[in-house]
Amino acid sequence: MSISLSEITFCIKTIHRPWSCHRLVESLRNHFSDPNIIVVDDGEPERRFIARYPDTAAHCKSIHTETPDIGVGVGRNLAVDAVSTEYMFLLDDDHVVTENLNFDRVQKRFVELDIDILGVRQGSGGRPTMLSKLMNGNRIWMHRGETRRNGYVAWCDMSSNAFLARTETIRALRWDEAIKTFEHWEFFYRAKLAGLKVAVAGDCFIKHAHVESADYRVLRKRAKFRSLGLRKHGFHSMRLPGGQVVRA
Repeated sequence: MSISLSEITFCIKTIHRPWSCHRLVESLRNHFSDPNIIVVDDGEPERRFIARYPDTAAHCKSIHTETPDIGVGVGRNLAVDAVSTEYMFLLDDDHVVTENLNFDRVQKRFVELDIDILGVRQGSGGRPTMLSKLMNGNRIWMHRGETRRNGYVAWCDMSSNAFLARTETIRALRWDEAIKTFEHWEFFYRAKLAGLKVAVAGDCFIKHAHVESADYRVLRKRAKFRSLGLRKHGFHSMRLPGGQVVRA
């Protein structure tokens, strides 16, 4: 068995970073022949990807929301619901595809190994990560680790936001639409609870070329959504890989 490119849709959620989204789409088109791409943009109309880069956007299926800032959860669910292929590959809008993605390896391993979500490395980040309970289950610990390994592929609880999966798997899991940001760990924690098999291909990389803007930073750093995710699962705090503790 193998996966053809025509069976995969690349899904991107973006807001107020049109140049970054343009750069990602162009990198996809440079490395793949006529890729299927869905972009969900919930930015202000004049700051949308399609408004700034209409020629690039013409190669994508673009979904725009009437209300700006619907959040990552709603946006990604809209993208996944619009996928018509058997497989999807999630990307953040500040990713860039290079030859280091080694996409043939990603596809081959997904088919040959027992995996539901196969992530790739994100530069020095995106290492295999575990989500473990501490303090009688009151704190969630996000730490590097793996449960088993097969060559470069490590099974774990959480990968980067660049991963390959069957569309139906993600359509069933979904992102919590109430959580506009700090959604990453909560999505993978529910994948863990659901018994999904998550792994990271350690020799496959996406380039994370962060694009900073003042308003985007404000949107991303709304602590109330971190609190929402923690309280949802009964945690009063989270310990991050570097040892920092954040509280609900």
